[in-house]
This record gives sequence, structure tokens and C-alpha cells, in this order.
Amino acid sequence: MKKILALMLAVMTVVSLTACGSSGSGDQGGDKPGDTMSLTEMADKLYEGISEDQLPMMLTTTELTADMYEGVLFIPAIEGAEAVSSESMVGSIAHSVALLRLPEGSDVDAVRADIEKNMNPAKWICVQAEKTGVIAHGNTILMVMTDAAKYDTIVKNFDALWA
Repeated sequence: MKKILALMLAVMTVVSLTACGSSGSGDQGGDKPGDTMSLTEMADKLYEGISEDQLPMMLTTTELTADMYEGVLFIPAIEGAEAVSSESMVGSIAHSVALLRLPEGSDVDAVRADIEKNMNPAKWICVQAEKTGVIAHGNTILMVMTDAAKYDTIVKNFDALWA
């Protein structure tokens, strides 16, 4: 009888420890792909579902240095943040996608609103982006300026990283 009771207590202890461990990891928010991917990997995922011939010519993803923030994200650099941009290397193609990951404790909504307020969809020579938007999930902000078809796919793919 004592052996059965000891075995039951051991099983209950293991089950309770397992349950506590699984709920703790979910509360930290690190279980979504967007929380753990590098920004470059994320930029690649954003274009899934867009055929090669629909992508802008000479599309390149570049890590942003502090002096590049204002030209791409329309805000000053933020200490501790990281960012990438995905743009055509041909100056007359209205397409810009930027990802910004802010350090913990940042006011994500304020930064997102600042980018949205300052963005310039006519930053290219003689062309203008058809559709623009700034979306945030967690500490990651997406800024998109492009045509409507690509915009919808890019935003859908970004949202899916946190679904």
C-alpha cells in the first residue's frame, strides 16, 4: 500500500512540475516565430507568395546603421534597436519594407506612430508608393511602402509570424 501511495505521489509531482514548466514558457511570449527570428529571416518570409517576376528589380535586404534610420524609417536611430530594410537598388521603383526591433521596455506604440507620421511615400524620384502602413507586433515594427498587391501579402505574412 505504501509503495502505491509513493508511486502516486511521484506521478502527481512530475505532472505538476511539467504543467508549471509549460505555462511559464508561454507567458514569456517567445513561442511565436516573429519573436525569435532574425530580422533578415523575417524580411525573407514577408515575400512568400509573391512571384519572382513581381518582386522589385534588384531587391536587397540591408542591415541599417544609425545614420540610415532617417532615410529609411524617417526617425532618428534608437539606441539598442536593430533594423533592416528591403528595397530595390533601382531608384525609380517605389518599394520600401523596413523592420525595426526595439529593445525591451521601449514605447512601441509611440515609435510606430512617429514612423507613420513622418513616412514619405514619395521619397523616390518621379514615383510614389501606392499603399503605406506601419504595423507592430511585440517589439517589432514593420513599415511598408509599395503597391497594393505586394502590401497586402507582406502585411499578411508579417501578421502570420505572430498567429
